[in-house]
Amino acid sequence: MLKKDQFYKDLLDGLSLFYESRFITDIRNTALKFPVSKLGNALNRRQTASKLWLLNTLFDCHGAALGRVHVLGGWYGVLAALFIHDSRFEIERIISFDLDPTCAPIASSLNAANVECGLFKPITADILDLQYVSNSVRIDTLSLTLKLPDILINTSCEHLDNFDDWYASLPNDTLLVLQSNDYFSEAEHVNSVPDLAAFKRQARLSTTLFEGALKFDKYTRFMLIGRK
Repeated sequence: MLKKDQFYKDLLDGLSLFYESRFITDIRNTALKFPVSKLGNALNRRQTASKLWLLNTLFDCHGAALGRVHVLGGWYGVLAALFIHDSRFEIERIISFDLDPTCAPIASSLNAANVECGLFKPITADILDLQYVSNSVRIDTLSLTLKLPDILINTSCEHLDNFDDWYASLPNDTLLVLQSNDYFSEAEHVNSVPDLAAFKRQARLSTTLFEGALKFDKYTRFMLIGRK
């Protein structure tokens, strides 16, 4: 093991004991097992602040009971881990979908404790392949059928160049948590919006529980919570 790796291992080992946190242990193990991943980006200050903003706001406007949660564009499963390790929430299960097949093993490692108790599952799939039929979600490419989620979260709306098609596919009255941003200089952000008003026009909700913006140094993140 490299000296640098040993340094971070020891640091996170100590923190996991101090905070009595299995999550920190799982972060440590994941960082050592997947050293070339973008885990640092997924856990950086802006990403974490955006997710904590989501958790706190959702708790304030919706409450503790989340039931079945689907996270679309879930990347390394950080949001799922934050939800499950937050004792305020009552969660039946979180499924995290991402198109990139390299994400699932990292998400499973980061959520090792949650996989063990059956609270978390990553699925590699294009979210446009999710078909919402009656009370189920069908993914024909995987020959898989899931129960309809109680809440659907997409914090990566800026990455969807076919956002309109995706949004149209969602069943009416679905409880949604959506985030986007105005970070146009990032090449992968093919659907960024200039302001909150533009985001609201893009994702028209029948009932709005929350709308707001969180400003960072490089960009502003927008969030909508409500029913389609």
